[in-house]
Amino acid sequence: MTFFRFYFLVFSTVFFSIFTVCHAGNQSVPHFNLSEIGQTDISNRLPFYSVNSEKHSTPTSLPELNRLLSRLEPHKKTNALGDTYLTVFTLVNDGDQTAWFIYPFGSVVEHINVSIFNHFPFNSKAQTISTGQLELNSQDFHYGVPITLDKGHSITVLMLFKSEYFFAPIKIQIRALNELSQQFNIENVIMLLCLGVCMALAVYNFFIFFVVRQYQYLNYALATFCFALGWASIFGLPEHLGLGVSTALLMSSFILGAVFYSLFFIQLLKMHETSAKTAFILKAVALLCIPTVFIAAYNPGIGLYLASVSTSVVMFIGLYVGAIAWYRGSITACYFTCALLAVLAPNAVGNFINLGLLPSYNLNIYLMGLIGNSLETLLFAFAISVKVREVAIRNLDLTLNLEKTVEQRTNELKQLNKELEQSNIELVEASLAKGRFLASMSHEIRTPLTSIIGYSDGILLGDIDKAEQDRVIKIIGDNGSHLLSVINDILDLSKIEANKLDFEFIPTSLFSILGQIESVVGTRARDKGLAFHIDYQFPLPSEILIDPTRLKQILFNLTNNAIKFTEHGFVGLTVKTEEQALVIIISDSGEGIAPSHLDKLFEPFTQADVSINRRLGGTGLGLSISKRLALGLGGDIQVKSAPRKGSSFTLSFTLRETLNTIWISSVGEICLAKPEGKSAPDNLPDFNGTRVLLADDHANNRELITIMLKRMNISVVDVENGEQVLEALFYQKFDLILLDIHMPKMDGLVALQKIKALGNITPVVALTANSMNHEVQYYLRLGFNDHLAKPISRTQFIDVLSRYLSISNSVQPLINRNDMLALTRDYQNDLRIQLSKFEAARKTKDIKKIQLLAHRISGSASSFGFDLLGKEYAELEYSATQEDELAVTRELPRIMRLTRQCIDLPLVDIPLGITNHSNSIEQLLKALSQLSNDIDNYLSHFQLSLTEGAVSSTLIAITELKFKLDQCGLYAAKVTLEELETLLKNDIVDNAKSTLLVIELDNQFRALRNFLVSTSAKNRT
Repeated sequence: MTFFRFYFLVFSTVFFSIFTVCHAGNQSVPHFNLSEIGQTDISNRLPFYSVNSEKHSTPTSLPELNRLLSRLEPHKKTNALGDTYLTVFTLVNDGDQTAWFIYPFGSVVEHINVSIFNHFPFNSKAQTISTGQLELNSQDFHYGVPITLDKGHSITVLMLFKSEYFFAPIKIQIRALNELSQQFNIENVIMLLCLGVCMALAVYNFFIFFVVRQYQYLNYALATFCFALGWASIFGLPEHLGLGVSTALLMSSFILGAVFYSLFFIQLLKMHETSAKTAFILKAVALLCIPTVFIAAYNPGIGLYLASVSTSVVMFIGLYVGAIAWYRGSITACYFTCALLAVLAPNAVGNFINLGLLPSYNLNIYLMGLIGNSLETLLFAFAISVKVREVAIRNLDLTLNLEKTVEQRTNELKQLNKELEQSNIELVEASLAKGRFLASMSHEIRTPLTSIIGYSDGILLGDIDKAEQDRVIKIIGDNGSHLLSVINDILDLSKIEANKLDFEFIPTSLFSILGQIESVVGTRARDKGLAFHIDYQFPLPSEILIDPTRLKQILFNLTNNAIKFTEHGFVGLTVKTEEQALVIIISDSGEGIAPSHLDKLFEPFTQADVSINRRLGGTGLGLSISKRLALGLGGDIQVKSAPRKGSSFTLSFTLRETLNTIWISSVGEICLAKPEGKSAPDNLPDFNGTRVLLADDHANNRELITIMLKRMNISVVDVENGEQVLEALFYQKFDLILLDIHMPKMDGLVALQKIKALGNITPVVALTANSMNHEVQYYLRLGFNDHLAKPISRTQFIDVLSRYLSISNSVQPLINRNDMLALTRDYQNDLRIQLSKFEAARKTKDIKKIQLLAHRISGSASSFGFDLLGKEYAELEYSATQEDELAVTRELPRIMRLTRQCIDLPLVDIPLGITNHSNSIEQLLKALSQLSNDIDNYLSHFQLSLTEGAVSSTLIAITELKFKLDQCGLYAAKVTLEELETLLKNDIVDNAKSTLLVIELDNQFRALRNFLVSTSAKNRT
């Protein structure tokens, strides 16, 4: 059997050699017995052929391979900037080992395609395996492919090298897989260890830099990091970790490392002092290297040369400077020079091989370079340590020399130290005070948040009826205002640092504050099942000088604490005056406090009963805060309590009256204590001496705009069509023209063309209800200087006028309320006239007439508060413009019904209501609808309060409702309510008459509600 295998091997080898010679012409394929080549590099024994990837395709069988070789030219020299070539050889396994590895090494190559051709059968398809920098390699961090070749068998191997860069001549080995795997594992461990050392030193020196802020550590860390990143990219570590292709980092990292090393050399060796010229050269080299970083990132082939030159230049300059410093006796320079020699030895050899100045050696030059680089970083670290040691020794010498001076200064500093110690004590106390204050404020924030969050959740979750929502929203608003005041104090750091709060004594309504307390705290008490009352012991002042925020803080703290510690019974306030003091007593029927706890009750973080604290929560800050605030107000808080007998906290402070203080002697006079708010006048600029031409076909519009312009001292000429505009411009000169677009006889567009044709340069502003963006742009393209949308916006109106008119220094009100009210009444009457015209046009189906009437209203309604009608008539105008008779016929009756509703609401002064609701009928209708929904709650409250004799509560509700009636223009209901109010203020509780008045109110609102419901139903129909 052995004899047969031997002759079979000889025969197959001779046959394949003859076949190859016959088919390959002059191209011979070298043969290698695996037992002969061992660990040798066979690349210098192989023929290489240039390949054009566009002309030559990769063969898939031996006949195709032979034909390809016959057409290829020899490859003489590899182009480092990118090349494609191949080599072919035959392997004969004449040993017992079957697992082999084809190992190309010594260069960085993007793609290596290895095709294996089996000799039998001859036409069998080749097996192709890819390896390289951008491929997934079977051996980590090493190129090559494993093959299986049985004893006595042979294969032909084609290796195609394709890359945009070649860093060195390629070398090829074919070795046993198990032997090579052991070598690879050792090299991988060495490689990862070296990279780990470099990265650890880089990170360590980064931390040192952030501590000492010396840039030599930063530059050393950055250089080490860059070199480690470059070596990691060469070995394909980023690709192996799945971080993406690192081609851009191959050479650019080394150039950037050379830049940072240049700066590191200058700082470590103090070259500015010892060798200024060399330092300048190194800086210049670093500066020149910076642009090459981007070139190397874009083209690694060119980057190879740039990196080889830049690193070599920097290293050799550093070696020169280090040798001189070593010669002069610097121990730092000794380690520095040794470090450069350690990296130059392997890397210089590698660089010279890359440049073609040295022949290729059968060794892993990149691993040797990485080892040298790692040794260099270690030696540089030793050099830095030695330098630090030298600096420390010098500092020690300076310290010894300065001992005498320090001793002389010691006595002088003793006194200063005492002063500093005192300052430190004060700072510590201030810091503790700050902490206490912030802790106190956290308690203050949580108190109003309880009501805000609780009531908000109740509204959102539907737990609170819509009828109660107005009252609840008011409670939320009161708590929000209180919370805002507390937060403002927290943010005032100057108050915290000074350990004191500023108290602002301003005129304050006493009953307004007590009303807020009753609104918020009373609700909480009743929700818990407790009775709540305020006992006014008259006479009491309506207004006092006090800090309202601090007073509310105290009252909220004390009342909330009372509710918190009271499970059954009541919580109440008693308000009275004693001598020259105002006294407010907060009493409850709660748990009470033991006498032993009363002394520490007002200390921070102290509570009388720890078990209750665990059960109910709290920090024990409320009473401490209240005590401090009471002292700040010039008063104090005293407490009386006994276990299971409730508690009584007495707040008293000096009574300070104001000039407007009224002494209240009964509940009926409480409403006198609530001052009405005063609104600031609305002002606008003065354009005295300017003239404006106003053109609008709607008389009401012209009257409104004219009043607004005259309020700003503008001389106005108003006309109603384009022909009158041209006539006015012929006789007079104006500073600005306000031109309506849609007008009879001659519209604004035609008028503008004629104005421009006459050569008139007066600015023209388009005045129209058409305010869509494309419409505005269209008007501007036609030649209008600006645009004003109807209804007129005050801000926009002033802005436009300010662009074209000269402003004087004085300001005055825009338009007073009475003028606006009169204009709205006139427009209400005009709408009645327009309705009759609509009715006539509807009967005759005059679409053109309906369009003109709709345009008249759509452009003016919003200016006089009938905004709801303006929208409807704008849509009607559009339908009429499109001659959509069906839509006009369908919509006109509904719009007319809506118009009658807006101008003929029963028992409502519509112009007054519109004026009071931001000049909007839509807002007035919403307010009326809401009020009609809420009125039942008010009436029920009146009946219940009158039955129980709660006159004070009824008067407060009457005041609130009367304001709403006045705002909505419900004059008849307001008169009825005022009669009820007069009855109660005179201390006449006539239940029969009061009940009649309440019934009369109910009937009035019932009529309004029925009208709103029926009209809405018709509108929907």
